[in-house]
Amino acid sequence: MSSTNLLILHVAEILKGGTASYIDELLEYQSEKFGTENIYALLPESQAGYLTNSGKISFHGFKDKSSRLSNVLKIRQKFQQLINKHDFDIVHIHGTFTGFAVRLFFGWKKRRPKFVYCAHGWAFDRESAPWKNRIIGFIERSLSYWTDVIVCISDHDYQSAVRIGIPKEKIITIKNAISRDFKSQGNVDWPEGKRRFLFAGRFDRQKGMDLFIEAMHQIGAEGFAYAIGDPSVGDVAILNLPENVIFTGWLPRDVVQAYFETCDVFVMPSRWEGFGLSALEAMRAGRPVIASRVGGLPELVTEGVNGILIDPNSVDELVIAMRSISDQDVVVMGNASRQRFETFFTSERLNLALIDLYRKLLP
Repeated sequence: MSSTNLLILHVAEILKGGTASYIDELLEYQSEKFGTENIYALLPESQAGYLTNSGKISFHGFKDKSSRLSNVLKIRQKFQQLINKHDFDIVHIHGTFTGFAVRLFFGWKKRRPKFVYCAHGWAFDRESAPWKNRIIGFIERSLSYWTDVIVCISDHDYQSAVRIGIPKEKIITIKNAISRDFKSQGNVDWPEGKRRFLFAGRFDRQKGMDLFIEAMHQIGAEGFAYAIGDPSVGDVAILNLPENVIFTGWLPRDVVQAYFETCDVFVMPSRWEGFGLSALEAMRAGRPVIASRVGGLPELVTEGVNGILIDPNSVDELVIAMRSISDQDVVVMGNASRQRFETFFTSERLNLALIDLYRKLLP
């Protein structure tokens, strides 16, 4: 490659949620900077619709309708084909299973592109059996030696990586970010006279969907909520759905933006979270955020300024917080959210930091 352009390949095993938003930001910026012909992506075929910028680059898909182990093997095969044809400068690896597939099979090779790995939230940092987290931590620590640099998306993720023994010289913190302006699409029909709550994320234990549903039962006629998303992997049964919640399924990012812009409060009762990109999207829309005091979320939400932090697993605290938001809070906290986003979390900062990192890795 020339000194100006880089040939970059992004690889991901799953896209739903924050990972799609993150990759979308990189694809748009990098395709404009280096040319669409120099940006490649190896991604799950069935989830390409979650990206708005997949058509701007060289997209290569793998069939992802089977098990995640099968996905790992398919990534390995497709990745081998791509690196045989193209002399990539950088391979940016997104997610735990992708990190396993690419680094285990190719990381030890002497002649390979530079590997940049981002877990998008450590799997060993989740609410799980201690023995399972120790095994995952051991795998991540071992594979770190076959990685050129590991990008942590929050200070919390950085500290977690150091805690399990990943060498500090392998780690850099570049916090998640999104573009300053993002056009919304469509109108949202909210009922009159009710507080407008929004939930967006996977319907799983991590995101606290069950806590949100129970809280909405208690809120009753005081509020109404849309819940954007669905199960990401496996089935999550949503039982006893309250009348004041409507599920939308997964929606395109520009449609989701319309929900952020028209809700009163965004609710994110996660049990663990590497960063919490959905909370950042709410902040960009100028909305207060109620979030659990876990992972990277306290780096986004300042208590009493742009939102409220609650203890994880506490429906009572969640309900109290949801009821405490006044009309004035919606405006004042919402403005503070937008200001905090503008100051710390715009995509210009993220993209410049990553390009600088890429260039430092190359001779």
